[in-house]
Amino acid sequence: MTTVAGYVSPELAASARPPLTPAQKTERLAFTFCKLGTVGLMAWLLTPPIFVIVVASAAIVLYGRALTQGLDRARCILRYPRLIMGFWAAVVAATLTWLIWLQ
Repeated sequence: MTTVAGYVSPELAASARPPLTPAQKTERLAFTFCKLGTVGLMAWLLTPPIFVIVVASAAIVLYGRALTQGLDRARCILRYPRLIMGFWAAVVAATLTWLIWLQ
């Protein structure tokens, strides 16, 4: 917001955020699935493994999309999109292996 003659207060200028890039928008969504996958892993005994497969797969796809849009660092604890995707791919592989061998 501006005041008379276009003056912007320092407090308001400091709180203004620049618009998000497409990669940042996609990373926000991917980070949500990363958090969901983490909760699913922590609650492994209470949740069906199918939940982990679906959420981890969504995180892989979304981080892949953010990566192609130029994202080089993410908010997820692993920080690097390729590392995050590799981790979740390993989780999906382990979960599928576990489901196949136990069934």
